[in-house]
Amino acid sequence: MALRRRQSSVIRDVLGVKNMWHVGPSRLWPLTVVLVDEGHTFFREYKGSDAETKRLSALTAENARLVEDLVKKGRSVGILTILISQKTTGDAIPTFIRDVCPVGLSFAQKTVEAAVAALGDDIRNWPDASPVTLQDPAYVGVAVMAMQGRPGFTRIRTPYVSDADAARIAEATSHLTADPALCLDALLDTTGHTPPGDDEGPDGPAASLAKP
Repeated sequence: MALRRRQSSVIRDVLGVKNMWHVGPSRLWPLTVVLVDEGHTFFREYKGSDAETKRLSALTAENARLVEDLVKKGRSVGILTILISQKTTGDAIPTFIRDVCPVGLSFAQKTVEAAVAALGDDIRNWPDASPVTLQDPAYVGVAVMAMQGRPGFTRIRTPYVSDADAARIAEATSHLTADPALCLDALLDTTGHTPPGDDEGPDGPAASLAKP
Protein backbone atom coordinates (compact mmCIF):
# COMPACT_ATOMS: atom_id res chain seq x y z
CA MET A 1 0.00 0.00 0.00
CA ALA A 2 2.81 2.40 0.89
CA LEU A 3 4.48 1.69 -2.47
CA ARG A 4 1.24 2.30 -4.36
CA ARG A 5 0.70 5.63 -2.62
CA ARG A 6 4.27 6.75 -3.27
CA GLN A 7 4.13 5.78 -6.93
CA SER A 8 0.81 7.56 -7.39
CA SER A 9 2.21 10.72 -5.85
CA VAL A 10 5.26 10.97 -8.13
CA ILE A 11 4.31 9.30 -11.40
CA ARG A 12 3.44 12.52 -13.26
CA ASP A 13 6.61 14.35 -12.19
CA VAL A 14 8.96 11.39 -12.68
CA LEU A 15 7.56 9.61 -15.75
CA GLY A 16 5.71 12.54 -17.30
CA VAL A 17 2.50 10.51 -17.61
CA LYS A 18 -0.32 9.56 -15.27
CA ASN A 19 -0.39 5.96 -16.50
CA MET A 20 2.81 3.90 -16.42
CA TRP A 21 1.65 1.81 -19.37
CA HIS A 22 1.95 4.85 -21.64
CA VAL A 23 5.75 4.45 -21.39
CA GLY A 24 6.01 0.86 -20.17
CA PRO A 25 7.95 -0.69 -17.28
CA SER A 26 11.66 -0.07 -16.92
CA ARG A 27 14.57 -1.06 -14.71
CA LEU A 28 13.85 1.82 -12.33
CA TRP A 29 10.05 1.49 -12.55
CA PRO A 30 9.45 -2.26 -12.85
CA LEU A 31 6.17 -4.08 -13.11
CA THR A 32 5.06 -5.21 -9.65
CA VAL A 33 3.04 -8.43 -9.47
CA VAL A 34 0.95 -9.13 -6.37
CA LEU A 35 -0.38 -12.69 -6.09
CA VAL A 36 -3.21 -13.42 -3.67
CA ASP A 37 -3.47 -17.21 -3.78
CA GLU A 38 -6.38 -19.01 -2.10
CA GLY A 39 -8.18 -15.67 -1.94
CA HIS A 40 -11.11 -17.06 0.02
CA THR A 41 -8.75 -17.55 2.97
CA PHE A 42 -8.18 -13.80 3.26
CA PHE A 43 -11.78 -12.66 2.67
CA ARG A 44 -13.72 -15.18 4.73
CA GLU A 45 -16.59 -13.60 6.65
CA TYR A 46 -17.05 -14.29 10.35
CA LYS A 47 -20.27 -13.86 12.30
CA GLY A 48 -20.49 -13.51 16.04
CA SER A 49 -20.16 -11.04 18.88
CA ASP A 50 -17.24 -12.49 20.83
CA ALA A 51 -13.88 -10.72 20.84
CA GLU A 52 -12.06 -13.24 18.63
CA THR A 53 -14.76 -13.20 15.95
CA LYS A 54 -14.74 -9.39 15.95
CA ARG A 55 -10.96 -9.45 15.53
CA LEU A 56 -11.16 -11.83 12.58
CA SER A 57 -13.97 -9.79 10.99
CA ALA A 58 -11.88 -6.63 11.27
CA LEU A 59 -8.92 -8.46 9.70
CA THR A 60 -11.06 -9.63 6.79
CA ALA A 61 -12.38 -6.09 6.23
CA GLU A 62 -8.84 -4.69 6.25
CA ASN A 63 -7.69 -7.30 3.73
CA ALA A 64 -10.58 -6.37 1.45
CA ARG A 65 -9.77 -2.67 1.77
CA LEU A 66 -6.11 -3.20 0.85
CA VAL A 67 -6.86 -5.41 -2.14
CA GLU A 68 -9.60 -3.11 -3.42
CA ASP A 69 -7.13 -0.22 -3.38
CA LEU A 70 -4.53 -2.22 -5.32
CA VAL A 71 -7.01 -3.48 -7.92
CA LYS A 72 -8.59 -0.06 -8.52
CA LYS A 73 -5.55 2.21 -8.24
CA GLY A 74 -2.53 -0.02 -8.75
CA ARG A 75 -2.80 -0.78 -12.45
CA SER A 76 -1.99 2.75 -13.61
CA VAL A 77 1.28 2.76 -11.65
CA GLY A 78 2.30 -0.74 -12.77
CA ILE A 79 1.02 -2.91 -9.93
CA LEU A 80 -0.68 -6.04 -11.27
CA THR A 81 -2.86 -7.82 -8.70
CA ILE A 82 -3.85 -11.43 -9.39
CA LEU A 83 -6.56 -13.02 -7.24
CA ILE A 84 -6.70 -16.82 -7.25
CA SER A 85 -9.41 -19.01 -5.75
CA GLN A 86 -10.88 -22.40 -6.55
CA LYS A 87 -14.32 -20.82 -6.89
CA THR A 88 -14.58 -17.05 -7.34
CA THR A 89 -18.07 -16.61 -5.95
CA GLY A 90 -18.93 -13.52 -3.91
CA ASP A 91 -18.23 -15.26 -0.62
CA ALA A 92 -14.70 -16.17 -1.79
CA ILE A 93 -13.75 -12.84 -3.39
CA PRO A 94 -15.94 -9.81 -2.58
CA THR A 95 -17.89 -8.70 -5.62
CA PHE A 96 -16.79 -5.07 -5.21
CA ILE A 97 -13.27 -6.34 -5.88
CA ARG A 98 -13.97 -9.17 -8.33
CA ASP A 99 -16.19 -7.10 -10.61
CA VAL A 100 -13.54 -4.43 -11.25
CA CYS A 101 -10.85 -6.92 -12.27
CA PRO A 102 -10.38 -6.36 -16.04
CA VAL A 103 -9.40 -9.95 -16.89
CA GLY A 104 -11.19 -13.13 -15.83
CA LEU A 105 -9.83 -16.64 -16.27
CA SER A 106 -11.38 -19.96 -15.32
CA PHE A 107 -10.34 -23.56 -15.57
CA ALA A 108 -13.00 -26.31 -15.61
CA GLN A 109 -16.16 -25.60 -13.61
CA LYS A 110 -18.97 -27.95 -12.65
CA THR A 111 -21.79 -25.40 -12.68
CA VAL A 112 -22.85 -22.48 -14.82
CA GLU A 113 -23.11 -20.36 -11.68
CA ALA A 114 -19.42 -20.91 -10.94
CA ALA A 115 -18.56 -20.02 -14.54
CA VAL A 116 -20.60 -16.81 -14.26
CA ALA A 117 -18.85 -15.90 -11.02
CA ALA A 118 -15.45 -16.20 -12.71
CA LEU A 119 -16.21 -14.82 -16.16
CA GLY A 120 -19.34 -12.70 -15.86
CA ASP A 121 -22.93 -13.21 -16.93
CA ASP A 122 -22.06 -12.98 -20.65
CA ILE A 123 -20.63 -16.51 -20.55
CA ARG A 124 -24.24 -17.72 -20.60
CA ASN A 125 -24.42 -16.44 -24.18
CA TRP A 126 -21.37 -18.46 -25.24
CA PRO A 127 -22.19 -22.04 -24.16
CA ASP A 128 -19.57 -23.58 -26.45
CA ALA A 129 -16.85 -21.57 -24.70
CA SER A 130 -18.08 -22.20 -21.17
CA PRO A 131 -15.63 -23.83 -18.74
CA VAL A 132 -18.34 -26.34 -17.79
CA THR A 133 -17.48 -28.08 -21.09
CA LEU A 134 -13.91 -28.71 -19.92
CA GLN A 135 -14.77 -31.67 -17.66
CA ASP A 136 -12.51 -34.14 -19.44
CA PRO A 137 -8.88 -35.25 -18.94
CA ALA A 138 -8.11 -33.96 -22.43
CA TYR A 139 -8.76 -30.42 -21.14
CA VAL A 140 -6.37 -30.48 -18.19
CA GLY A 141 -4.55 -27.13 -18.27
CA VAL A 142 -7.16 -25.48 -20.51
CA ALA A 143 -8.84 -22.31 -19.29
CA VAL A 144 -11.37 -19.81 -20.61
CA MET A 145 -10.42 -16.13 -20.56
CA ALA A 146 -12.51 -12.96 -20.67
CA MET A 147 -10.70 -9.73 -21.46
CA GLN A 148 -11.95 -6.18 -21.05
CA GLY A 149 -12.92 -4.55 -24.33
CA ARG A 150 -12.90 -7.81 -26.31
CA PRO A 151 -16.14 -9.58 -27.24
CA GLY A 152 -16.55 -13.26 -26.56
CA PHE A 153 -14.12 -15.57 -24.80
CA THR A 154 -10.77 -17.16 -25.56
CA ARG A 155 -9.48 -20.59 -24.61
CA ILE A 156 -5.86 -20.93 -23.56
CA ARG A 157 -3.78 -23.96 -22.61
CA THR A 158 -1.13 -23.80 -19.92
CA PRO A 159 1.56 -26.48 -20.00
CA TYR A 160 2.37 -28.57 -16.95
CA VAL A 161 5.43 -27.32 -15.07
CA SER A 162 7.00 -29.62 -12.50
CA ASP A 163 8.32 -28.32 -9.18
CA ALA A 164 11.86 -28.99 -10.36
CA ASP A 165 11.34 -27.00 -13.56
CA ALA A 166 9.69 -24.15 -11.67
CA ALA A 167 12.65 -23.95 -9.28
CA ARG A 168 15.13 -24.07 -12.16
CA ILE A 169 13.34 -21.29 -14.07
CA ALA A 170 13.01 -19.14 -10.94
CA GLU A 171 16.72 -19.48 -10.25
CA ALA A 172 17.70 -18.78 -13.84
CA THR A 173 15.60 -15.61 -14.01
CA SER A 174 16.11 -14.32 -10.47
CA HIS A 175 18.53 -11.66 -11.72
CA LEU A 176 15.65 -10.06 -13.62
CA THR A 177 13.71 -9.29 -10.45
CA ALA A 178 14.09 -6.27 -8.19
CA ASP A 179 12.54 -4.69 -5.12
CA PRO A 180 10.20 -2.02 -6.55
CA ALA A 181 10.49 0.10 -3.38
CA LEU A 182 14.28 0.24 -3.71
CA CYS A 183 13.95 1.01 -7.41
CA LEU A 184 11.64 3.91 -6.62
CA ASP A 185 14.07 5.23 -3.99
CA ALA A 186 16.89 5.13 -6.55
CA LEU A 187 14.74 6.85 -9.15
CA LEU A 188 13.77 9.62 -6.73
CA ASP A 189 17.40 10.09 -5.71
CA THR A 190 18.35 10.40 -9.37
CA THR A 191 15.70 13.01 -10.11
CA GLY A 192 16.04 14.77 -6.78
CA HIS A 193 12.30 14.56 -6.27
CA THR A 194 10.73 14.08 -2.84
CA PRO A 195 7.06 13.10 -3.07
CA PRO A 196 4.61 14.74 -0.68
CA GLY A 197 3.20 11.33 0.23
CA ASP A 198 6.46 9.74 1.34
CA ASP A 199 5.43 9.71 5.00
CA GLU A 200 4.27 6.41 6.38
CA GLY A 201 0.64 7.52 6.54
CA PRO A 202 -2.25 5.63 8.14
CA ASP A 203 -1.26 2.34 6.51
CA GLY A 204 2.26 2.34 7.93
CA PRO A 205 5.45 1.75 5.94
CA ALA A 206 4.20 -1.54 4.53
CA ALA A 207 1.03 -3.56 4.41
CA SER A 208 0.46 -7.24 3.76
CA LEU A 209 -2.50 -9.53 3.66
CA ALA A 210 -3.03 -11.54 6.81
CA LYS A 211 -4.72 -14.89 7.01
CA PRO A 212 -7.64 -14.94 9.46
